[in-house]
Amino acid sequence: MVREEDENRLLYYRTLFSQYLVDMYAKIETERLNYIRYNQAYLRADSYVHLKDAIGRQDTDITQLGNRVVLPSSFTGSPRYMHERTQDATTYVRHYGRPDLFITFTCNPQWKDIADALLPGQKPHDRHDIIARVFHLKVKAIMSLLTKGNLFGKVRCFMYSVEWQKRGLPHIHILLWLEQRISAINIDNVICAEIPDPQKDPILYKIIKTNMIHGPCGNLRKSPYMKGGCCSKKYPRILLKETQTGDDGYPKYRRRAPADGGFTVEIHGVTLDNRWVVPYNPVLSRTFAAHINIEYCNSVKSIKYIYKYVNKGSNQASFGLENDNDEVKLYESGRYISSSEAVWRILAFPIHERFPAVFHLAVHLENGQRVYFNPNDFNNVTEKVNNPQKTTLLAFFDLCKTDNFAKTLLYVEVPSYYVWKSTKFERRKRGNNVDGWPGVKKDQALGRVYIVHPNNAECYYLRLLLHQVRGPTSFSDLKTIDGVVYPTYQSSCKSLGLLEDDKQWNATMEEAALTDSPFKLRDLLSEDIKRQVQSECQDSVQIMNEVYNKCLSSIEDTVLSLGAQCLEYYGLPQPERREEVIQNREISYDTLLLAQVVSNNESLLNTEQYQIYNQVLDSIENGTGQVFFLDAPGGTGKTFLLKLLLARVRKNGGIALAVASSGIAATLLDGGKTAHSAFKLPLNLMRVETPLCNISK
Repeated sequence: MVREEDENRLLYYRTLFSQYLVDMYAKIETERLNYIRYNQAYLRADSYVHLKDAIGRQDTDITQLGNRVVLPSSFTGSPRYMHERTQDATTYVRHYGRPDLFITFTCNPQWKDIADALLPGQKPHDRHDIIARVFHLKVKAIMSLLTKGNLFGKVRCFMYSVEWQKRGLPHIHILLWLEQRISAINIDNVICAEIPDPQKDPILYKIIKTNMIHGPCGNLRKSPYMKGGCCSKKYPRILLKETQTGDDGYPKYRRRAPADGGFTVEIHGVTLDNRWVVPYNPVLSRTFAAHINIEYCNSVKSIKYIYKYVNKGSNQASFGLENDNDEVKLYESGRYISSSEAVWRILAFPIHERFPAVFHLAVHLENGQRVYFNPNDFNNVTEKVNNPQKTTLLAFFDLCKTDNFAKTLLYVEVPSYYVWKSTKFERRKRGNNVDGWPGVKKDQALGRVYIVHPNNAECYYLRLLLHQVRGPTSFSDLKTIDGVVYPTYQSSCKSLGLLEDDKQWNATMEEAALTDSPFKLRDLLSEDIKRQVQSECQDSVQIMNEVYNKCLSSIEDTVLSLGAQCLEYYGLPQPERREEVIQNREISYDTLLLAQVVSNNESLLNTEQYQIYNQVLDSIENGTGQVFFLDAPGGTGKTFLLKLLLARVRKNGGIALAVASSGIAATLLDGGKTAHSAFKLPLNLMRVETPLCNISK
């Protein structure tokens, strides 16, 4: 009885200690997040040109400008931080090609270093602080063996990320780029997926048996890896006499059957062969006596998967419906912290390492650089307008005006030869000398220009030019090709042959002219507009000009309703509007027709529909901002009620957005749109850093 009480007491103290560690780090992280929340609550960001224009207008509310900045990429582990690490990894691929090896190194709680540090009666899971310290030393040892010991050859660059299993054990994912690439015929010299000979190498045999055998799972034994009746890790693998490469994924390593000289091992009373072996390297396994999975990267598919896997960040699970764009709250919600991770972060051990360094380079249109300001401090805003901070792009232009060597470089190459000093680039003082350029040295640092979405058309083409034009001295210089100054960055890209031509659009229009009506293809053709104009004008030249202009106006109306951008933004001619105003789709309904619809259909509502109808209208008229959920069986009049509500609001000049989750459902409502189109939602809400509507102030 006493012994059982002692065990219960020990279990209680173990749980208490683990919870104490988690609580301690949770408080530390909360304080860091609170600093960001309360010290940047009023910090906003906007383009310099917008801020400058706003200051010039006296009726502008500065507090409504720009977007709030809440959780920056400088916060370790934030979505932006992880996204930047992923982009940095792609920078290595651009310079050095695909990585050679992907290594996963997991902590072994049975290490002698851990056992010797435990107090009598303690288990490894009682001392997460010891596990963290020992594993940190092991990580330094394995990285030293790989990068300084050149186990697989001289390392060109590397990166690794630390993660934690649900049961608490830390592990790291390592990517290695080697100067001398591993060829397909040499894979077997580096990676093994077979059980060692128990007679010739009993030590390695025991290590592999303990750490590198998967399962067994499936019909042999229950396992958490089983999903849908199959092993999610794709074990058992097929037996092969020779290693095979070429598939879009990892190679199929040599796994010889017992009849071909392979060995077996017995685990949990089950005899297993080489089909169950996790790929390993004999030297690493013998040195560290732990689970060290090593894979050969030989395809684009595996590279993309690895980058996302290495930089996926901490586990989170939460769901909410709020009108509060609080990125700190989004990050904190559902944050899972194990006691092992808590110790690691408290001790300030790194969770990411990489070499060489990647320097981030800004990209923006002229006067479009990002400006951070405090809207509650007018002096601060004025100072930002009068003395905007120098960006790396503007500094690059200035450098090319005075430095002859810089004129030979692309924007992305600058960090290899120059260091950033607050507001300007200066030549490096360390590194290898550059032939023919006295005083110029090259280091291993790499540059990466921030990505730009193609929707931001001109900035996207500007970025494209920065990767093609050497030594530009200004924005205008980028648009000058062979002495010709082009009006847009897009036209400059076309002159350099960087963009496709319009043959596919011409073919589309030719096909549409034969198969579809002009009304349905307003975005492509203008025959119906031509017919309307001909009845009003007899001058053939004036007719075509008018047709051309009206067609552009019609296209722009549609584009504005979808993306809120004029045709000029997409590189198309801007129509002449004269005295007409651009139609807002949400207030351009026929109010007389809608009034008749309401008058004819209100009397058709049944008792329950009428009750709902009145409640919704009452909420709209009083501005209470309520949310209603309408649920009823199919065919009972839900769509009829919704269409009547839309007509009632619109007939009085109000704006009613008809939004549905799918295109089919949207077609049932007058003026219906999908939620993704109306609110600029990300297409995949589960795979985006911050799933928020992309609508700025």
